[in-house]
Amino acid sequence: MRDRSKVLRLLNDGWCAPGEQLIFLVGGEHKPGWFGATLGNTRQVPYLPHQDDGVQPPWPLVNPRLSAGEFLADEWVHDPAVWGWFHTDSPARAAAQCGHALSRGKHFSWLACTNRRLAVVVEADARAEALQKVAERQETAAESAGMLGGLFGKAKASKDGGQPQPPAPAGPIETWWEIPIGQVGRFTSAERGRGLDPVEFFAIQFGDNSSLEFRLINAPDLVETVYSNLR
Repeated sequence: MRDRSKVLRLLNDGWCAPGEQLIFLVGGEHKPGWFGATLGNTRQVPYLPHQDDGVQPPWPLVNPRLSAGEFLADEWVHDPAVWGWFHTDSPARAAAQCGHALSRGKHFSWLACTNRRLAVVVEADARAEALQKVAERQETAAESAGMLGGLFGKAKASKDGGQPQPPAPAGPIETWWEIPIGQVGRFTSAERGRGLDPVEFFAIQFGDNSSLEFRLINAPDLVETVYSNLR
């Protein structure tokens, strides 16, 4: 996983189109936890894609009581393992697609906003290396269990749902999801939680009435920065 300055350099050098201005980039150490999701009447925390890749991010586990649904309203804010939440009535909405991409990419995913688009980008090379290590561990475990050699163990692991070795990425950065900036309804900030010291959140309201929010220090300042660059 790269630090923010290195990802910024990659985006500015090869990802942004001519005349495209990067407004903000969130990820890395500022994305230290999981997403929760409200999909219609169903809540899930942590939100996990259906096909998990086996890569473990350097985040704490979500409180089991939250995972069991034992919380009201925004009480989840007080678990530092939960970084953000998205709210939607359908998995086809923008917030669900954005949250899915950010969750699937885990600690290799970043949310990038420019004057033209909002996107989830992933450090493809670093993720591929992590996936390769998972595959190697699965193969070693299969061999230790008495399977007939590495080739048979690899085939069995894949058959049982293990992850095959991923293809080499085309470059260090891949775009997993994006929409034109005009499909974002508005950017806002809000204070969440029930404690004496509320937690600042940055929120994105999409034009399809779905929303996504994540904890961020000085969220109001980022809202001001966004709008000053979109004028």
